[in-house]
Amino acid sequence: MGLYSDLREKLISDYGKLSPQMQKAARYILDHPNEVALRSMRALAAAADVPPSTITRLMGAIGVGTWQEFRDHYQNRLLDQPASYAQRARETQSTEHDANRDEHLLESIARTEIDNIGAAFNPDLMAGMIRACAAIENARHVYIVGRGAAYPAAYQFAYAYRLFRDNGVLVDGHAGAFGDELRGMGRRDLMIAVAAKPYIRDTVRAVDFARSQHCPVIAISDSDVSPIALDAMTKLVVRDTSQSFFQSFTAALSVMQALVALLVARGGQKALQRISAAEEQLAAFDTYFED
Repeated sequence: MGLYSDLREKLISDYGKLSPQMQKAARYILDHPNEVALRSMRALAAAADVPPSTITRLMGAIGVGTWQEFRDHYQNRLLDQPASYAQRARETQSTEHDANRDEHLLESIARTEIDNIGAAFNPDLMAGMIRACAAIENARHVYIVGRGAAYPAAYQFAYAYRLFRDNGVLVDGHAGAFGDELRGMGRRDLMIAVAAKPYIRDTVRAVDFARSQHCPVIAISDSDVSPIALDAMTKLVVRDTSQSFFQSFTAALSVMQALVALLVARGGQKALQRISAAEEQLAAFDTYFED
């Protein structure tokens, strides 16, 4: 997949230099690489909501001569991919009958979510998670931000992280203190941001502020060119595909859980001691109901 990877990196690195129309096409291609392999150029342009000439100009901008040459790289990539749960889900939908509609929908939902999680644990993303953990371990403070539907993923990481590390800051803006919680941020700190389209303005502003303070960002997002992923130190791009009207954050939550597990596994005896102390404190406050 070397040539495909080169094209993908070129689209990401040149994204900021492209015209708005070419950015629109580039984002669609980055977010839906299988569509390039399976559609004609006109069909792809229609799906991306741009004229076919925009696709032609985009190919020229990244040094590709013809559509067939461009599509060949994506078709070769597709041949290397395992069978998709999402494809099976679409097949399930296409054969459903009214009497079994609900059962087939639930099966489709399950398969889509499994596919989202499976894609999040591919070799590239797992390597990114390991890099992210190394950065987290060396940070002075770790700021965690995720607004709207991304908040559960951010909160779960922050809560679990504070059981064994005391330098986590959940940026949740309670009592109007969103900006205050970012005060003092610098290059020795780290921000973990979670977001998917439509992006919450507060999350984007927090990431922009982190960049202005030279604070590295780990972005868990739905696209390499989302506003929180551009210029991020580490990008963990996960799927938010959903059979519902609302996007899914299952994969983002799974990645956050995996980061916590990795950090504990790498934390040695010190992490275990802090978790034990946290459990003792919770017991002292009689936190959990017992039968």
